[in-house]
Order: sequence, then C-alpha cells, then structure tokens
Amino acid sequence: MNIEKLFAKSPEFETERLLLRRLTLDDTEDYYAFASDPRVSEQTLWNCHETVDDSVQYIQRALDNYETKSVYLWGFVRKDTGHLIGRGGIFHFNELMQSASLGYAIASKEWNKGIAAEAMQPIVHYCFQELDCNRLEGRCNAGNIGSARVMEKLGMSYEGLLRKQLKIKGVFTDQKLYSRIRDDL
Repeated sequence: MNIEKLFAKSPEFETERLLLRRLTLDDTEDYYAFASDPRVSEQTLWNCHETVDDSVQYIQRALDNYETKSVYLWGFVRKDTGHLIGRGGIFHFNELMQSASLGYAIASKEWNKGIAAEAMQPIVHYCFQELDCNRLEGRCNAGNIGSARVMEKLGMSYEGLLRKQLKIKGVFTDQKLYSRIRDDL
C-alpha cells in the first residue's frame, strides 16, 4: 500500500455533480453549515458543532492529519453552487495488510440523492488502483439504513454485526461491518 503517494499528490476528483479536494480553513463556514445540524452527527462519535470555532478546530485537525499522514479527507463540493456539502476519506491505514477504513459525512439536505456514494466511488477506485489497497472496510450503526446503502452502492459486502462495538453519546451501539477487497473488482 502506497500511503506516501496519497499524501504527496493530494489527488482531486471530479464526478457528475461534485469536486473532491482537500479541506482548507476557507471551508469553515460551509463545514459549520452541515456539521451544526444535529441530524448529521446523531449516529456518530462526534458532536454537533455548536460554534464556528468547533468547525475551525475540526478542519485544523484535518490539516494536521495531512501532515502526520494519519487520515486523508476530501471535501465534497457541489459544482453547481461551489459549496462544501460534506467530507469523506480514508483512515486506519495498515500498510503491511494493505488495508484502510473509509468514512463520510454529508449535509442532511443532500441525503437520499446518491451524493455520498457518488463522492466515495472515486476514492474507493483510487485506493485499489493507485494505492495498491487489498481491503477497504466501513462501519455504520446497525439502524443507519442510509449509510449501509452507501456502502452497498460502493460494492462493499456485509460481513457481520459488531455487537455493542461503539459507545455513541452514552449508548453502546451495534455496528454493521462492510468490506470490499481487491478480488471483488
């Protein structure tokens, strides 16, 4: 797995409706617009952003992660408006096993439009074709039908239920585990 290539090149992608690029502090206002919606963070480990400074701190952590090569996030920008409407990326890199995890968050007004799958598809393709990834995995809360559907659209297979795997906002929550491997291509 070639993580150095990812962080050295900072790949950008274009889909029918989106531009995917690194996050910058210029994205703060748009990031806050979706991260301050409690519906977006309801099934996540992170809390709803209560102030613009929460979004500044999040984006600064993303910038730090680019430097430490620990997480790579792409901002999802609508081509028709130029606004950031979400983000997604890869993390938990295991170069020896040639594997990584993926995750995403998107503005609730964009739910049920195929946007998350459209955004993540070139990222998945890049991981297998350019980074020499053998396995990608993703997880979602057992009741998060929308996120499960995104992973299915990405060609990921359901592997099983991780019982009470995460404590989200004080409640132990079951997680569905999905994966896609190179042999699935």
